[in-house]
Amino acid sequence: MKDSIQLLAAAVAFSIIAWMFWHFLGNGGVGVISAVALFLLIADNIRLRHKLKAEQRH
Repeated sequence: MKDSIQLLAAAVAFSIIAWMFWHFLGNGGVGVISAVALFLLIADNIRLRHKLKAEQRH
């Protein structure tokens, strides 16, 4: 019972956050998501390049 209440509370919280995101950003939300995804891809690429350099040294 306690788990289902926590799950329901989390679902309500995330749905409110999602509504606020799209309500306040509107069509700009797509740009924000794209910018965050691009930033994460660049960061992961840098991390993998460093890891590859370290592997090639050994």
